[in-house]
Amino acid sequence: MAADGDAEGTRGRQAVFVGPHQLLRPLGEGGMGEVYLARSPGLRLLAVKVIRREYAEDPQFQRRFQQEVEAARRVTGFHTPPVVDAEPRGRRPWMATSYLPAPTLSEVVMRFGTLGEAGARSLGAALAEALAAIHAAGVVHRDLKPGNVLIARDGPRVIDFGISRAFEATHLTRTGMVCGTPGYIAPERIVSASVTSAAADMFSLGCLLVYALTGRTPFGGGEPAQINWRVVYEEPDLSGVPATLRPVVAACLDKDPARRPTATTVLGALAPADPAAMLSPGLLADLDARERQADVDLAAPPADPPALPVRTWQSLNRRSLFGLGAGLGVGVAAAIGVPLLLTRRAQVAGGAATVGKPLSAWGVEAGAASSSPVAPAPLWSHPVSGLTLDHQLSLLGSTPVWWTQGMGALGFDGSTGRQVWSQQDIQFFQVQNDLIYGTSMDFGSLVWLNAKDEGHRSPLTVPTAQRTYAAMSMRVFGADSRTVVLAHQTSLTGGGVVVGADLGSGNVLWQHEVAQDMAMNTARDMESLLSGSGSSMGLVADSRCYYEVSGAVHAVDLRTGASQWQATGVTSGNTGVPARLLRTGGLLLVVHGQAVVALDPATGQQRWTSPSVPQVVFGCALGTGKLLLSGALGTAFCLDVTTGKGLWHTVVETTTDPGTGMDFRAPSAGDGFFGVPLMARPSGAAVLDAADGAIRWVARAASDEGQWTTAAADGTLYCASATTLRAFRAGGA
Repeated sequence: MAADGDAEGTRGRQAVFVGPHQLLRPLGEGGMGEVYLARSPGLRLLAVKVIRREYAEDPQFQRRFQQEVEAARRVTGFHTPPVVDAEPRGRRPWMATSYLPAPTLSEVVMRFGTLGEAGARSLGAALAEALAAIHAAGVVHRDLKPGNVLIARDGPRVIDFGISRAFEATHLTRTGMVCGTPGYIAPERIVSASVTSAAADMFSLGCLLVYALTGRTPFGGGEPAQINWRVVYEEPDLSGVPATLRPVVAACLDKDPARRPTATTVLGALAPADPAAMLSPGLLADLDARERQADVDLAAPPADPPALPVRTWQSLNRRSLFGLGAGLGVGVAAAIGVPLLLTRRAQVAGGAATVGKPLSAWGVEAGAASSSPVAPAPLWSHPVSGLTLDHQLSLLGSTPVWWTQGMGALGFDGSTGRQVWSQQDIQFFQVQNDLIYGTSMDFGSLVWLNAKDEGHRSPLTVPTAQRTYAAMSMRVFGADSRTVVLAHQTSLTGGGVVVGADLGSGNVLWQHEVAQDMAMNTARDMESLLSGSGSSMGLVADSRCYYEVSGAVHAVDLRTGASQWQATGVTSGNTGVPARLLRTGGLLLVVHGQAVVALDPATGQQRWTSPSVPQVVFGCALGTGKLLLSGALGTAFCLDVTTGKGLWHTVVETTTDPGTGMDFRAPSAGDGFFGVPLMARPSGAAVLDAADGAIRWVARAASDEGQWTTAAADGTLYCASATTLRAFRAGGA
């Protein structure tokens, strides 16, 4: 049964099926596909992984995928969820395993802390038992990592086995790069991607045990190339590993795969072990909540299955899918937890469509992109290559700057597209106040650049013991000519700090300790989600620093840190998406969840609250007198910043591809227009008229280049992908 796409309209919601299984909500997304919670005809909860179309259309991939699914079906054992159904050769191949309402190991470590010796012993024994079963079936996992281990009440489970080989073979053919997670890939696979054996999984097991005990990998952090180099040529850092566990961990991490122990050997060295040793009070409470939600999912009225053929991927509309059932609930995205972050994206989007607020409060509907003209030819285009999809596009004055985390920045002439400068070997991570901020590779100096590539440096004051956490979470709220304000974590599971420092000397002027959610929400993983106008959680203006934490907005003196006012209850503090703060005219705007609140910047008194947006806001752009809010489900909303009144709303895109909606990029504002990245593949962008929301034109790449990001200046819209930077005249041809 195909869904028609009106999750909020009068036509009602229709059930969506993969084969005979009813999809309930998204669980997350990875490089290979999307994962959904589903319910079988026999009322069992399943985790259904749907393969991305770009791989599904490859006959060689389908053949390999079918072989891997058949092998995975042979895997038996307590610590491996069984494969219960699959369609490896459909238009959208999929595989279903039993669903376990449990967090991943990465979530457990980040939210509840590292494991003790007894807990790590229990974890290692369970994983060794799982790998023994996997290897006995002739399968190699290839991507054993914290995100692929679930911690259940009765012991861990290893997931995502049996599907990596097909993905790896196709990915290696296309890119020449080995698949896997840096810090967990065995050295022989880095040297030669075609060399993969069960011993590679044992190396990953050793890395995973170090992570569970210490919260880090044994080969440190940094860029993938740096980590891989250390894996191949340096010895692991086993500090923090108890002496009783160090021999077995060290044996797993031997550079020579022939000398590593088998899974059965490791199991014999670690067993017997008590699974309860992993269960902290916080984890038990989390498991209780997940199990209650699973009962609710199972008890919801089932829908009629689709007509035959039941094994065909049904036409699926993203809005109707996200309107099904209840949302996933609310939580805070952890600092470096990519699996949790992806789940939060799906969770927030999943809850958004069920709100059902009236659109009438947002003025007239301006139309949809399906009937919009095609974009004019680019003024210019320039190839770029950062070997990553996690790029950013910013404007420093009139200079477009394309940059990626840890790989440097490229500056271009806005008129011609000619590259005019580059900066390498700097960890760039934030753009504020027409400056691009970063740090030296060792986080020993704060670095900032202006549009002319004039670099400035200031000593950082991050203590050496905290630099690892700062590297993962640091944000720059802003600066004036003398003072910079930064926020970062102070520990893996603890809180964070907001620090005011002198730009010249690097000396700390003041420091405020903040709750854990501040530290977690400062994750650089949120950068691609929330790039664009507005500083996530904080900004510098009016000789003050404004920042938000736990639902309260604080204003402090920029030089002394003295509190000037505090406004409580401004935000709900629980959507998992950080608030954005913007300064315009005589107002401080706080964008959070599904609303905008305007405060007096001098007193913190509330001036107005916008109408509730029917979708959770994932991006915003501040134009002349107008604020654009991009909703999670493809609609843009515009309000008057003076009054908070809704002016118009526009359906920017609708799509039948369930793979969209998991990566949100913020819009941008130019002279009389807004540029909005499109989420459907192939990637692209739309230009909206700021006056009435009418879509002037839509541009799409000829082939999928990864998600586009946009930046606007005067009448020009700059669009960047992972491969190309383009400039368009926003007014059309």
